[in-house]
Amino acid sequence: MSASLPARPTIARRDLLRMAGGAGVLVAAAGVGRAAVQGLIWTGEDSALRPWTDWAEQRHRGPLVLVGAGVLAASPHNSQPWRFAISRLGVDIFEDPARSLGAMDPYGRERLAGLGAAIHNMALASTGTGRSGRVKLLPDPGNPLHVARVLLGPEDSGPAPHALLPVIGRRHTHRGGWTGTPIKAATLQRLLAFARPPEISVALFASGSARGQRFARLTEAATQAITGDAAMMEASHHWFRHERRDQQRLHDGLTLATSGVSPWLAAAASLLPQPSAATEGRYWLEATRDVHLPTASLFGLIMARDPWDRRQALLAGSAWQRLHLNATALGLVAQPLNQLPEMIDRQRQLGQAPAFARAADALLDDPALRPTFAFRIGRAAAPAKPALRRSVSEVIGAPARVEWEVEQWRAAGGAF
Repeated sequence: MSASLPARPTIARRDLLRMAGGAGVLVAAAGVGRAAVQGLIWTGEDSALRPWTDWAEQRHRGPLVLVGAGVLAASPHNSQPWRFAISRLGVDIFEDPARSLGAMDPYGRERLAGLGAAIHNMALASTGTGRSGRVKLLPDPGNPLHVARVLLGPEDSGPAPHALLPVIGRRHTHRGGWTGTPIKAATLQRLLAFARPPEISVALFASGSARGQRFARLTEAATQAITGDAAMMEASHHWFRHERRDQQRLHDGLTLATSGVSPWLAAAASLLPQPSAATEGRYWLEATRDVHLPTASLFGLIMARDPWDRRQALLAGSAWQRLHLNATALGLVAQPLNQLPEMIDRQRQLGQAPAFARAADALLDDPALRPTFAFRIGRAAAPAKPALRRSVSEVIGAPARVEWEVEQWRAAGGAF
């Protein structure tokens, strides 16, 4: 699959680099105001980053610990598509369809993956409560938005705290350039050392291998297709928070500070007017082609029997969260590169010929499995910065079924 690349943006990256050569002078002068507006210069407390501190300092207790872990999970475009309801017996997790990616995710597949990531974090966090934890997916057939319930047992019924609990607060998406250093086989084994349900499979391949090179070509072509689709780019643009006031008001979305560019380049970019969706798309294509793909050590796919099945979408997101946590514990960095499955969805939605789905066949060993999540893994010279997060208090709602609590209490003989 090949196509010509779109024209370069009006202010190309090489021009921005030249501007950045004098970024110190510019930022020291009029640029300081714009950089502050972008959230690159700030000396006060950052409420949008407080959930990371809350986790590191173990400020939550009881079932709140689960929600504190859930809000730190990965989600598409940092859309955080979740709501939680807390009770003494556990936590209910709900999908929030209002936090949609629109044309970027027409079937809500990526939104469910984000929820699956939160559920995985919460299952791990249950081991730190001293109570046994059990996850039930899609517990209420009458309410499809009720995606999971984490059940907590009596006090002192749980296992020892999981080794990955401290890693939850260190896992961040790294969107910058990496070293490209090869990953040893022993590290790969440890990266994949977790249980997976039969519907879900994970494949890793070296970036320089034949399969890795094909993955890179398809990802670049898919990025190009997305950036040429106005509806998809407008949907993506909706989740970019350019102004600090929006970052502090909304506590979600993507920012220039976490875009992967160096601090001095971000400072130079902050002097420019807010880009349009089309301009953002052109820079994204350039970053994918010139930074993300050529500096990765590994590419990978999470595959499902049916990517559009709600349960399997949740399981795929859980697998990604565990992979990213394992990578962080091993000193690696990771980033989703979901352009290929996004274009598979988009062509399906529009009734177009499934060109990207057919092209993806060459990446698969089992044709019964389909790609639902794509990513890169590697090593970087510097760690990624934490992304904005809504606090526990912002995402809690009323319990789903108070009568369920009563039923469970009676079934336990009033023991809880």
